[in-house]
Amino acid sequence: MHVLLIHGEIGSGKTRRAAAWIEAEGLAGRPVAGVLALKSPTGRRLMDIATGEEVPLEHPASDEVAVTVGRFQFRQAAFDWAVQHIDQALGSAGSVVIDEVGPLEMRGGGFAPLLDRLERDHPTTRRVLLVRTSLIDAVADRFCRGAVTIFDPDR
Repeated sequence: MHVLLIHGEIGSGKTRRAAAWIEAEGLAGRPVAGVLALKSPTGRRLMDIATGEEVPLEHPASDEVAVTVGRFQFRQAAFDWAVQHIDQALGSAGSVVIDEVGPLEMRGGGFAPLLDRLERDHPTTRRVLLVRTSLIDAVADRFCRGAVTIFDPDR
């Protein structure tokens, strides 16, 4: 199935551009599932696109499984939560947005198992992946077996 890569540098507005795309899809009657990674003064959080629910992504408690990427510590429970919400929305959504696919996924963590499963079990579901410009080729090679569109709309 078709994969759309929304790319840009860190802090360049990938999430904002994806949110505008999601809104346009919704207005056209095409439901979208997935998660957006939002930034706040207290840290990043994941938002379920279908429900608007949010969960903290950063700063795992001492009794939680932590996933380290560079200087960041993410909550494995947040990834598990996101995958569960995406699984629940798959039947009613034609597209799944993942914000973002980065170094963690390239190592097989984070959303990598979900992306592999989407490719295998849901080949007709469009995937919209937010990715840093420097990782476009690596992400396309690893997660995009079908047609790929590189999307960098005006900011």
